[in-house]
Amino acid sequence: MKKILYIFFLVPVCILSMLTTIYIFSKDEPLFFIKNIRINGASQLKDNDIMGRISPFMRENLFRIDVQKMKEVITSHPFVKEVRIKRVFPFSIIIDVKEKTPSALWVNNQGIISILDEYGEPYRCLTKGGIKNMFVINAGSKTDARSLYKETTGWIAEGVIKRDAISEIAYDEGSITLFGAEDGVEIVLGKEDQKGRLKRAISILEDAKKRGLLIKCIDARFEKGGIIQERKG
Repeated sequence: MKKILYIFFLVPVCILSMLTTIYIFSKDEPLFFIKNIRINGASQLKDNDIMGRISPFMRENLFRIDVQKMKEVITSHPFVKEVRIKRVFPFSIIIDVKEKTPSALWVNNQGIISILDEYGEPYRCLTKGGIKNMFVINAGSKTDARSLYKETTGWIAEGVIKRDAISEIAYDEGSITLFGAEDGVEIVLGKEDQKGRLKRAISILEDAKKRGLLIKCIDARFEKGGIIQERKG
C-alpha cells in the first residue's frame, strides 16, 4: 500500500519536474518562437489596427508574451466588446475579437451622425456602407438617444412593431414621432402611453391598407383611435 501511494506521489512530481526543465531550457529556443498570429472576428476593425496595439507587448518567444496587456489594449479600442487570446503551441497565437454590434444611427442637434451599439451607446462615426437594418434616431443628447433606443428595441422585442418597419424616430422634449420604412408614414405618439398609442396606430394603418387608403400621417395622441391624414396623388 505504501509503495502504491509512493508511486502516485512520485509520478506527478516527476512529470512536473520534466515539464519545468523543458520550459527552462527551451523557452528561448526557436521551437517556441512566434511564427503565426491569427485574428478572428474583426470586421469593423482592421487586423493592422490590432497588430499595432499589441506590438509593444509582443516577444519572439511564446512564453514571454504578456497576454493580459494585449487583451487590455485591444479591449480599449472603442469598436471592441471583448477579447480572448490563446497560445497555441509550439508557435501560434489566436486572438478572438468580439466587436460591438452596429444597431442604430444617432443624429444629434448639430447634425453629427454616430453609430449606436447594441446598448444604445455611440461608439463610432458613420462611414460608407454597412448601415443595413439600422433605423435613425433624432435626439439632442446622448442620454435621450440611449433612452429612445432602449424603448424602441423593447417594442420590437415584444412584437409591437417589426424592426424593418422603422425608418426613423424623432425625440423632442419627451414627445416621440415614428416614421415607417416602407411607406414613410408619420406616426405621432406624443409623450404618454407611447406603446399603447403605437399599437393603435399600427391597427389603424393595417385597416387603411385593407381599404386601399394611402396614409401620410397618423396622430395617435387620442384614447380611442387617432386622426389620419391621407396621402395625395
